[in-house]
Amino acid sequence: MAGDLVSKVLSYFTFSHNTQARLTGNSPDHREHALLSHVLQTAEKGNAESVLKAIVNFNSHTWLPILGDEKGSILDAAVKQFNPKVALELGTYCGYSAIRIASKMGKGSSRLVSIEMNSDNCAIARAIIEHAGLSSKVTVLKGTLNELIGEIESEMNILHFDFIFMDHFKNCYLPDFLLLKEKHMLSKGTGIVADSVGFAEALDYLKYVKEHPGELKTEERKSDVKFLNWLQCKLTVSTYEIEEDVIGQLIDLVG
Repeated sequence: MAGDLVSKVLSYFTFSHNTQARLTGNSPDHREHALLSHVLQTAEKGNAESVLKAIVNFNSHTWLPILGDEKGSILDAAVKQFNPKVALELGTYCGYSAIRIASKMGKGSSRLVSIEMNSDNCAIARAIIEHAGLSSKVTVLKGTLNELIGEIESEMNILHFDFIFMDHFKNCYLPDFLLLKEKHMLSKGTGIVADSVGFAEALDYLKYVKEHPGELKTEERKSDVKFLNWLQCKLTVSTYEIEEDVIGQLIDLVG
């Protein structure tokens, strides 16, 4: 038990204090590839719950930047609350949260668009999501929201999102939210969950939601990182309260 704890702490610092890992979202020891092998070997194909358990089991011996069960239950509850038909995830990593979101989307023909900037992570996430039996519901795109938003609108014919989960670079939370707002891709009642808003890079987003209560009705949720209990992680669950101009949205799309 003590050995696993030491391993997790070392894995955390190896990832979080490595410049390449922080810039690319991919660890220098290639633990993401080891995760994929573990999932394919131990999880039941087509069983999303089995895949999630395999990821958590793998993570009990190392550290991956995934939600885990405690924060995952907060995400699950938010997906059930907003009951989205079309959802967006920013920061796929290896597909853990995408599987949690997609498996809780109960509406017929529901779809999740998940964006990831790292090509290795994209390939790993697609394979894990396919193993979970959710590839028909989840589309993983490589790039950033700024690069892909035109494709999402014109080629995927998505005009707005009912639910958004942000767990990518924290300094992109506010710019990406404002981009979605500018593009009229938020509608009244859209749910927005942002992970790790207590970190310095996300403080401008946290400040924005606090200063705009008429636009975003927001609740803060707190969760401890179990093996690093001095790190308290905050999530925000927000409801977008502004009625978007649908006519203006269509004009912008045609233009």
